[in-house]
Amino acid sequence: MLNLQLKHYGDNTPDGEYFAVLISLDEERFPLGKRMVFKFAIINKDTFEPQLDKYDNPMFAVAVCNYSQMKSSKSKIVKVTRALISEDKYDPIKSLSEIPRPEDLYKTKTYIRVKQKTSDKGKTVSNITHIKRPRDGIWESILSSFD
Repeated sequence: MLNLQLKHYGDNTPDGEYFAVLISLDEERFPLGKRMVFKFAIINKDTFEPQLDKYDNPMFAVAVCNYSQMKSSKSKIVKVTRALISEDKYDPIKSLSEIPRPEDLYKTKTYIRVKQKTSDKGKTVSNITHIKRPRDGIWESILSSFD
């Protein structure tokens, strides 16, 4: 059987804290170039079923990162990946020089904080601002700023 790959739109999750699961990391084209987009599905913490918005669509949120080869420890893609490492796979010293491939963290479940942003052109995105680290329950900001 051939499976179809679905496109997820991270635009329907209002501001707030949610239980979510990492489902993909996609390379996408934006007006200012390529970006890597972590996509999280919002799920019910008791049943692990997808949460639906008012139109009965599954809810998604995203962490949009500059395209990166994951070599800079300051890059957002590295911050997100490091935040998702579980306690049994986390080594605080080793994680300074190497981390798992993001794809190895698919299906990681954790809490996220979402802040919606609407562009001048009217496009809304449900951006992830913080991830509650599965290994210790501490909220980590994934916001980035340029030096």
